Formats: sequence, structure tokens, C-alpha cells
Amino acid sequence: MPKALLSDRRRHTHAIHRIAAPVPTVPQEYVHLRESDAILLTNWSALGSDRYAVTAQWPDGGVYGGSVPLLITQTIRQSALLIGHAELGVPLKHQTLMEWMDFNVSEDFYDPKNKPDNLFILLTCTPNNPRSSRVELSILSEGRLVAESLLDYSWIAPGAYRRLRGAYADAAWGTGVPPAPLPAHTVGRAHEHEVVLAPSGLPNRWELRSDVSNQALYDHRVDHVPGLVLIEAAYQATHAVTGPGRPPVRVMSTFDRYVEFDAPCWIDAAVVPAPDEGVVRVEVTGVQNGERTFSVYMDCAG
Repeated sequence: MPKALLSDRRRHTHAIHRIAAPVPTVPQEYVHLRESDAILLTNWSALGSDRYAVTAQWPDGGVYGGSVPLLITQTIRQSALLIGHAELGVPLKHQTLMEWMDFNVSEDFYDPKNKPDNLFILLTCTPNNPRSSRVELSILSEGRLVAESLLDYSWIAPGAYRRLRGAYADAAWGTGVPPAPLPAHTVGRAHEHEVVLAPSGLPNRWELRSDVSNQALYDHRVDHVPGLVLIEAAYQATHAVTGPGRPPVRVMSTFDRYVEFDAPCWIDAAVVPAPDEGVVRVEVTGVQNGERTFSVYMDCAG
């Protein structure tokens, strides 16, 4: 069953006026990115009591192509990594593992006229154990709450990670040719290189395309398909099922196991009963080698 998202946290908006001496730059290694143009965050500050503030700017175009779902997930991802490394003492050489991530977005935030110049993110970080943390985020635009998120992530030392991954720690990178993509407009994308799904020959089932030349999803060499790619695959599959005009307003993601580069990963999507009127819920699952790798529920407006 999907997890419940956070309740409204507008009571935190007063903290906007209490940031003291923000750090002026965000090091690339703190957000695990090689390309500086991919960094959305601009500074951060500790507010006390395990609470932190982060500011962000969304570009007009660039590597993320103006995609609101992609920008939202990257903003959440980068904020959690930044505070983990900068404030919580997570070693830079450790591997971080996203266990699950939920978020919701105001429907009107998809309207181009509401595109923000600056975003303000409030985070509360609660340790689960010495190597895991729960992060709650509120994202505000011009003082208005436009998105919120709840996620768990953990970290693991390099030696332990190599033992965990075994031969996959040295997985080949960029050697295979991804299958031909679906038409971009059918999955809510403008360009073919942005498409992460390929036809399977079956209705509502697609093969995941691992095109490492897509810099928005593959900024640097990794040994498995990143979780960001899987959420993007879920978004595109949802769009293929529901059609245009139904932006996702609530996303609930669970990651069960790594998606590898050496075998097909099949993406299935189905409309399932929704908890609220006026919402279409799509369940998206990934299956590789006969085992579920991840699942995403997307509630779409319209």
C-alpha cells in the first residue's frame, strides 16, 4: 500500500526570514554532480533543532529541459544530499541509497506563468540509525507552499558497497545500444533523447531505455540505473496511459533492488482505484529478471 504523505506544514514559512549567514556556493561533490549547470541549489543554512534551509533556482531550459517533475525530483534529491554531506557528517566517499521517496506538487505549479525564479526549501532531518535518515521537505515559491516531500535514505562505506555489489561494482558503462524510443509526444517529452521507454509489443508495458548520453539523468558514471531514471520512467509511463493534461500531483516511490544495465527492465503501468475524486491513480512497476525492482504510485489531476 502507498505511504501517506506529510500534512500541510505552512507553519514553517516564517523561517524564511530567519536564515543567518547562508553559505554562498554549493560544491558539486555535495550533490553528486559533475556538471555545474545541473546544480539547482544556491546556498544553505542551519536553523537549529535538526532543521535546515536551502535556496534553489530553476533555469529556463538547460539540461532538465524545463520538466517540472524532473526539476522537483532533482531539487529534492540535491537538497537531501547537500544537508547529509554538509551538516549531518555523511562522508563524501560513501554511497547513498534511496529507499523510498514521496512528494506532492500543487497542480497550478505546472502552469508556465507560475514558474519560479527562486525556491526556498525547508528540511527536517531525523536519524533512523547511525547510517540512515528521514528527511521532510517543504518547497516554497514566493512564500507559497508548492510541494512537500518525505524520504528515507541511507549510506554505506566504499568497502561494504563493493562487497554488496560484487561484480556489478565494475558494470560496463555506455557499451550497449538502447532500443528505439517511443515517440516523444506520447510520453510527455519534446525530444527523442529524453525518452526512457521503448516499445515491448504488449499494451501498457515498455522496456526501460538506459541511454547514458542523457545528461539530465546520467550526469556521471554509475554502476546501476539511478532512481531518478526510474521515477522519470514512471512519469513517462503514466503519461502514456492517461494522456496529456493530467500532471502528477502526488508521487509515492519505493525502491526494492538495483536495476542493472545487463538485462532488460520491463515497465508496467495500470490505472488503479484512487483515494480521492478528481484524481487518476496509476501504479507503475519495474521488473528485471523476474523480480520487482521498484514501484511508483502517481496520482494525476484532471
